[in-house]
Amino acid sequence: MAKKRPIAMGIAAHRIATVGDGVPGVDFNPLPLPTKNAVSFNFADANEVRIDLEGSNDPLYSGFVKDTTDYIEVSIPTPDNETIQKLMGGEIDSALEKDIWQEAFDGVPDISYTYQCETTPRNSSKVVYTIVNAKVLARLSQAPTADNPELLLVRFYKQAAITAAGVKGYAFSREVVTVA
Repeated sequence: MAKKRPIAMGIAAHRIATVGDGVPGVDFNPLPLPTKNAVSFNFADANEVRIDLEGSNDPLYSGFVKDTTDYIEVSIPTPDNETIQKLMGGEIDSALEKDIWQEAFDGVPDISYTYQCETTPRNSSKVVYTIVNAKVLARLSQAPTADNPELLLVRFYKQAAITAAGVKGYAFSREVVTVA
């Protein structure tokens, strides 16, 4: 019997968790919903590597390699300072009852999480995408204007999922979940 085809449209939720030991994290914290139509998958095409032979139209060998990292990109409108700190590092100075985020002092912070996003349930199912070990790079990408909000642009780069014992697991998954 064929499985029912999911309708994967819209983002109902996305979240982060501490990376597990070569497996996805389990205690997820929600992130503010992204801007409408502002989630993109940037999975790179592989480049062909081949060994050509003189006098032949067919290569001796043909293979493929990726020369760039895959990532999922989201834009979060008007984030709170706690979200900025989680995704950009730095500190929150709450002295004198103020809410002030201060950037990291020493370059780009080294931040990794398990990242998940799930589609809006449709036709009794949803799709959950997971990057097991995602390197996070975030920046304020748009200043607020009269017609547009401040945006936090976040990229979740796919990294290898390797246990402390050196066992490599899957780095990305797509799960179809039945909902009532």
